[in-house]
Amino acid sequence: MIYLDNAATTKPNKDVLDTFLKVNESLYFNPNSPHQAGLQAEQLLQQTKSQIKSLFNIKNEYDILFTSGATESNNIAIKGIARKKKDSANEIITSLLEHPSVLEVVRALEDEGFVIKYVDVTSEGKINLDHLEELMSDRVALVTCMHVNNIMGQIQPIKEVANIVHQYPKAHLHVDAVQAIGKVDLIFEGVDTLSLSGHKFNGLKGQGVLFVRNVHQLETIVHGGGQEFGVRSGTVNLPIDIAIVKAMKHAVTHTEQLFKQLLQFNNDLRQFLNQFSGVKINSPQDAASHILNVGFPGVKGEVLVNAFSKRDVMLSTTSACSSKKASLNEVLLSMNIPAKCIEGSIRISMGANTTETDINQFKQNFTEVYEEVRELLQ
Repeated sequence: MIYLDNAATTKPNKDVLDTFLKVNESLYFNPNSPHQAGLQAEQLLQQTKSQIKSLFNIKNEYDILFTSGATESNNIAIKGIARKKKDSANEIITSLLEHPSVLEVVRALEDEGFVIKYVDVTSEGKINLDHLEELMSDRVALVTCMHVNNIMGQIQPIKEVANIVHQYPKAHLHVDAVQAIGKVDLIFEGVDTLSLSGHKFNGLKGQGVLFVRNVHQLETIVHGGGQEFGVRSGTVNLPIDIAIVKAMKHAVTHTEQLFKQLLQFNNDLRQFLNQFSGVKINSPQDAASHILNVGFPGVKGEVLVNAFSKRDVMLSTTSACSSKKASLNEVLLSMNIPAKCIEGSIRISMGANTTETDINQFKQNFTEVYEEVRELLQ
């Protein structure tokens, strides 16, 4: 099988799995229990958070919350900040580039009375900084912006966004960095909250982290026993939390090496795909190297995915969280890509386990699929 759907999920590293199992067997205690074993578990939990801070060189600038994934992290950050600030600032700025776990949250908050404003997107699929400046005011509570887009791979200008947002003291900047870690260097400067999901960088599903600059900014979202600063109650999943650090260390340590490898694959694929008449590369040239969005105008994306699947090549149309919806993808629409090209778009996403053999086999399979559909291309 040629697996090219790494933006949807990645294969867990063996040492991450081993760590998860080992901690489950030997340190399954509840960190909230008052006995010696519980205190040992609590101490290990705090050590784990300290290791994350050291890994990203953020010292004590952030509080760290463990969650079940980026969807929960995004919900906690966006709802927690917005509701805390509602009386003094009730506007939220986002863009149509965002993941459903952000867009659907702000749409739900709109029903609560918040004013949602969408910043324009450039033809390259990046936040229009001039428009962002126009939208900013003292009424803005929150700006949410992803670091790397999960559909097209655009890298957003986080530092420039942060500089604009923080001209307004009430405004909070949340960054969804799910597709960034391990692929590009994470940017913390000027970022108030940042979310990650373990299964996107060879960790396990059900692992998430939320970095919060001053956790007291957040209104409690999950009420209960008061775990995780009282913001996200529930018995701490220590084995999962320790295992995600293992995945983080590997991802961060190998970021530069993986970037170079995937950039080589990306450039190779671009050169190859440009030979095929009617096929259009949607991803900008300066996008992150692990994602390549390709359009087949006139052909349905589902037809293409099925054709590749029959050849044991696994890829997708858009986000795995939204690919089963009938509507056109909002990210591609926001970039003014023609509808027929959106309908016929596929996403090739590579990762740490992608090999040169995989790429060469994909090329062969691509040629076969192209011959099947070329008469439908417009």
